[in-house]
Amino acid sequence: MASSGLVSDDEMFASSSTTINDLFERPTTSECDDAVCLPRRKMKLKDEKLCGVCGDKALGYNFNAITCESCKAFFRRNALKDKTMVCLFENKCVVDIRTRRFCPACRIKKCFHIGMNRDMILDDSERKKRMSKVIENRAKREPTSTSSSEIHIKTEIDTDDSMSCEGNTELIRPPTPYGKSHGDKPEILFKHIPKHLLPANKSMYYTLSLEESSLLKDLTHAYQETLAAMPEMGPYSEEKKYNRAADLVNHSEICVRKMILFVKYLADFKLLSQDDQIAALKASVMKTVLLRSALFYIIEKDAWITPKGEIPSSILKKSTGFVSVHNNHVYYCRRVKSMAQDDLHIYSLLQALILFDPAGLNLTSREYVSTIQDKYLILLKHYMESKFSYDYSREYYVSALDRLSDLRVLSEEHAKILLQVNPVDVEPLMLEVLNLK
Repeated sequence: MASSGLVSDDEMFASSSTTINDLFERPTTSECDDAVCLPRRKMKLKDEKLCGVCGDKALGYNFNAITCESCKAFFRRNALKDKTMVCLFENKCVVDIRTRRFCPACRIKKCFHIGMNRDMILDDSERKKRMSKVIENRAKREPTSTSSSEIHIKTEIDTDDSMSCEGNTELIRPPTPYGKSHGDKPEILFKHIPKHLLPANKSMYYTLSLEESSLLKDLTHAYQETLAAMPEMGPYSEEKKYNRAADLVNHSEICVRKMILFVKYLADFKLLSQDDQIAALKASVMKTVLLRSALFYIIEKDAWITPKGEIPSSILKKSTGFVSVHNNHVYYCRRVKSMAQDDLHIYSLLQALILFDPAGLNLTSREYVSTIQDKYLILLKHYMESKFSYDYSREYYVSALDRLSDLRVLSEEHAKILLQVNPVDVEPLMLEVLNLK
């Protein structure tokens, strides 16, 4: 939690760095050693070189079907997950080399359709056993080469995102939950489509209607005047003022007050009953603070900007003692800021989706709130299409929705901070909105 960009701080992200064990899969033919199987498989695959999932170049059989290395890695990561993937569209997404990362639900369905078998995915012990066997076989075939401990084995280069919900915009997207510390992770930044690659044909871009343009303009203005406005000078502007978890909570009060001002601009919010207005505000406080922190985050300096300068992200560790809270919060800020950059249209739309969440605690008119949220979901999609074209908008749209999904788990993790806080040390407004009374 924090203020002015400083926060309290499938699935979140753990490191998905490919290990040497990822190379070794269960043979799809009868049991045999590497030396025996290799010639037979080469003959069989002579004329079968296209991946059955996406059509990319395939090297051979993986989990009982001919696939490329990318779809092989995707299947290994996702086939055993308990959580069912959901298609964001109509369960009819085209899966090819260009679109294979757009929809993981349709991709995994196609994997099973072509015969990929999840029972053939090795666990850690099986991978280690197979690795040892391969090294041993190679050593036997090359008696004059270096010792087995010195044999270099090329690791698989995974070109996909681990959860594969993004387009070809993420360098790596680890699966959830979070895992390794921030310092041990590779940079996980959104890679924007170069402007020169965007279509020149105007028909490839969506044109916002007058109603949509007006709604987006009003929403962005409301966000710019409130949550996106740099706060006045205050105790939250100095690093030395963040010594306890209670400091993080109290310094977030400025964000809560700006959030209350923000909703007063929204005609849709005024249509809710008073009870639902209060419920919606309380349910979205933590997520609002987290999203706002990304807006004020500076990737290059790993710090938040304040009226008095910069405050390093390390205050989260210093104030709470939770290393994971710091790591995961900073990780989230980097992903949001690299995607949205300083585009207030995107931040304001994400804020509206956070506010009008039908899953919010204690809401009574959930269907009505869901209907309002749908309007902003469509507006977000159309805005992405108007700016990045039909060719590339889905990559941005899916990434934005993923950042909203991240917030659910991240805000729950930040609740750890509240367990440390003595209610006596918390300001009345924060006691109320965080239900700490």
